[in-house]
Amino acid sequence: MTIKDTFYHDMAVKPSGMVDHLSGAQWAKLAPLMTQHERFTPGTVISRRGDFLDHSLLLLDGLIARSVPRGQRARSTFVALQFPGEFVDLHAFPLKQLDHDVISLTDTHVAIISHEPLRELLNGDVDMARKLWLMTLVDASIHRHWVMRNSAMRALARVANFLSEFDARMTAAYGMERQSLPFSLRQTDIADATGLTSVHVSRTLRELREHGCCAVTGGKLLIHDRAGLHKVGQFEPAYLYMPQAEAAL
Repeated sequence: MTIKDTFYHDMAVKPSGMVDHLSGAQWAKLAPLMTQHERFTPGTVISRRGDFLDHSLLLLDGLIARSVPRGQRARSTFVALQFPGEFVDLHAFPLKQLDHDVISLTDTHVAIISHEPLRELLNGDVDMARKLWLMTLVDASIHRHWVMRNSAMRALARVANFLSEFDARMTAAYGMERQSLPFSLRQTDIADATGLTSVHVSRTLRELREHGCCAVTGGKLLIHDRAGLHKVGQFEPAYLYMPQAEAAL
């Protein structure tokens, strides 16, 4: 990735989302390392698999997909989505090269953290290293759930489960539940994330609307019956390891 249009942004306030796993004191140590920011338009390939990476990204706004190409003419498969308040590619810190592309799905705003100052910080702060490791383990937990969902669930449950996860992770990003969420994903994006065809996705969205669970319309996800959506999607949020759940242990 070429870093351009660099500007400075006040990072004193910790974003909501998965970064809430960090304490206020830990954020105060990490935030000063993220003085460079960048914005991407929808469809931008932020990094390609095999690129050498000497930095990682924290998503501040928008949606980013991790995507594996299936061939020159075939659509890619989404293997993960990243939401505001989540590190997009923190695992690039030890790996340096990723096995997938990182693509902006919407207008996005990211903070950039270079690996060298991050290494210096972690060498002197074991608990900080543990918290960042925890976040990569949560990514792995979500990936395992996606594998199970896309291989074991029928189409209706699969899409309902995906929308339930979207709702839960956007709730974490906003810091509160909402009945109306911005939803810029296309039906082809949902298909790529759930292993279905666009025709299947269209049919299941209609069924969920008819069941009174939710509706996707006008760039919004409208939640009419959250409990009903969870029931159809067999959704149990434990695999997300939300920061609030950790604090309750």
